[in-house]
Amino acid sequence: MYRVGVKKRFSAAHRLREYSGNCERLHGHNWLVEVICAGSETGQADMLIDFRILKKALDEVLDSLDHQYLNDLEPFKDRNPSSEFIARHVYKEISRRLTPPPTLAEVRVWESEDSWASYSE
Repeated sequence: MYRVGVKKRFSAAHRLREYSGNCERLHGHNWLVEVICAGSETGQADMLIDFRILKKALDEVLDSLDHQYLNDLEPFKDRNPSSEFIARHVYKEISRRLTPPPTLAEVRVWESEDSWASYSE
């Protein structure tokens, strides 16, 4: 099995609704997002996916989140912008951009150097 990944950082503010603790107050993070594709076969040029294609898709998704108040954005109007739901949102958005799609194995979102959440289907 081949695995290919890229990562990028973005900065944004959020607050967690219906949460009891520090994260209920407005605060920000410098998130690190990892996107990992997997597959048993390579394609053109013996690559699972060109890094440039994967980076472009990630750039497009994170550009819409960078330096924003996440709670005001459409994907998070009715859901908390938790690391878990951010990972799900990025996964869904990247999946739409990859055509033909390689298998998107996982999106991992780090909100600090020692805390992360991931999403996969």
